[in-house]
Amino acid sequence: MFRHAVKQVASRKLVAGTAAAVVGASFYYNQLQSTNNWDNASIIQNEAVLANPVDSPNVNIPTRSELVNNLKTTDQFDVLIIGGGATGSGSALDAATRGLNVALVEKDDFASGTSSKSTKMAHGGVRYLEKAVFQLSKAQLDLVIEALNERAHLLYTAPHLCKILPIMIPVYKYWQVPYFYAGVKMYDIFAGSQNLKSSYLVSKANACEIAPMLDESKLKAGLVYHDGTFNDSRMNSTLAITAIENGATVLNYMEVKQLLKDPSSDQLTGAIVEDIETGEKIQINAKVIVNATGPYSDKILQMDNNKNGKPDEFTQSAETSIATKVAVQNPHMVVPSAGVHIILPSFYCPREMGLLDANTSDGRVMFFLPWQGKVLAGTTDIPMKTVPENPTATEADIQDILKELQHYIKFPVKREDVLSAWAGIRPLVQDPRKTPKEGATQELVRSHFIFTSDHGLVTIAGGKWTTYREMAEETIDTVVKNGKFNVKPCSTRKLKLAGGENYDPNLAALLAQKYHLPSKLSEHLANNYGTRSPLICDMFVADDHNRLPIYLAGKEENKVYGTVDFDSFRYPYSIAEVKYCVHHEYARTTLDFLMRRSRFAFLDAKQALKSVEGTVKIMGDELNWDEERRKQETDYSIEYIKTFGV
Repeated sequence: MFRHAVKQVASRKLVAGTAAAVVGASFYYNQLQSTNNWDNASIIQNEAVLANPVDSPNVNIPTRSELVNNLKTTDQFDVLIIGGGATGSGSALDAATRGLNVALVEKDDFASGTSSKSTKMAHGGVRYLEKAVFQLSKAQLDLVIEALNERAHLLYTAPHLCKILPIMIPVYKYWQVPYFYAGVKMYDIFAGSQNLKSSYLVSKANACEIAPMLDESKLKAGLVYHDGTFNDSRMNSTLAITAIENGATVLNYMEVKQLLKDPSSDQLTGAIVEDIETGEKIQINAKVIVNATGPYSDKILQMDNNKNGKPDEFTQSAETSIATKVAVQNPHMVVPSAGVHIILPSFYCPREMGLLDANTSDGRVMFFLPWQGKVLAGTTDIPMKTVPENPTATEADIQDILKELQHYIKFPVKREDVLSAWAGIRPLVQDPRKTPKEGATQELVRSHFIFTSDHGLVTIAGGKWTTYREMAEETIDTVVKNGKFNVKPCSTRKLKLAGGENYDPNLAALLAQKYHLPSKLSEHLANNYGTRSPLICDMFVADDHNRLPIYLAGKEENKVYGTVDFDSFRYPYSIAEVKYCVHHEYARTTLDFLMRRSRFAFLDAKQALKSVEGTVKIMGDELNWDEERRKQETDYSIEYIKTFGV
């Protein structure tokens, strides 16, 4: 957070300066209220009154085959969106709810890239607030306020996936107490009426009681502020499903091979896509095309720039491993950097409160957050020259985080405690129509960036998970303008996502009572599937076999229990959950479930490896895989999960 204290400044001047900043921030915030179109009252008034949250919802979504058929038989879509990450899926939902005929294609799975590898924070960005104050930057301040507004939206639209999380900043120097206090109070001020809870100061004794793992010998106090934490990949797939339920044609495993152009005007008219599952080529015609591929934006821009509508070619060795395969060789718009996170056991952090290291050895901010019953730690910031297909965490990255953690944890920080580790590409973007000077960063955009190419391609890049909805709204505003569409206004601020309808904070208890579930299982279902949970519970009722952990799938038929790894019972992932994700959430591969619909491999890569065979068995039976496909799934899934720090 406020990590770059100017040590030459005397404490009195610093305190006075930050106090003045708080006053100025309050004035500036009041001036901005007239432009804030978030209307809590209208949202409450417009929220639909639905059935009991533990009643099985009547959900009928199209099959993948039906979606593919719609893709092939539609003469022309209003908009084709390329990319099924947070922004692409959010844009599909926005466009569909405005009345546009939408197609979205994703070459892999929803959230298979950056959108599943975030810090899981729905936050305003306290680091940007520091820059806004010290650099007197209105742009940075606007970025914070925008994110704080959208943070409130995330908590409203998906209450089962996004929760309020208090975060404590340990303070180790007395002069930092008023400095950090002023900072978190400014954070409260700019959130305004959407502030989650007021920040507060805790004494050294209370800080140690909250976080007994902290080294109290140097601790002076703690500052607690509040942000949101969420399940990013489940949020992403939920956006895609909600878009489908609102009429969009959304498909994973559809790769764009070529952009089509009108020979007379050179304007884009559509794309040729390949169904990864069948190899079939499909032509999609669309009035407007959106590039929402995040770190891979340059590949679609290459297609747009090239006369033949195809990307630049480059060769890679046939022996290239998963960890070294390159997706984009010479990115021009995206300035990629890798952010690494690791997962640790729950004893590294308070169970109900995160920790923020505001003074790391290299000046970065480091989070240590309770997440899905574990502790998420990160992140690094490592510049890259190419965009990898599957970024991975190196051993040096992992050791970096562990070394930082040891600075304030009183017990030994051990490498064997790392349950999983991964890397995601966090792109800064620059305007590809300009050529920045060598080594200059003036052209880099910390916020999101939208532009339309000469051929009509609308590209949205940059930004952060928290602001996905506003990014999507602005993207579809551009689509509407370019396509001259007559549509309904944006309504996504007031929309509950699938599983969030009629959500009750006591849903876990209600599920436990109605279906006689253990509390850990009912909490898992309520916090990941919301009011769609009864559909999984109904499978438990229909067949006791569906209650088994996925590790046992296939083994129970032969009564092979002698070699059971009972550690598998520590995790609530059941056979029924896999079946639900296949039939209701378009999971098509083993990794779709183990990594993104559930977060098994992110939380414990070793245990996820032991469940590959069972997951292949369940999905293979549901999707009629032959023996060759089952072997391919098994081999690739094991190879991929092994890159997660195992």
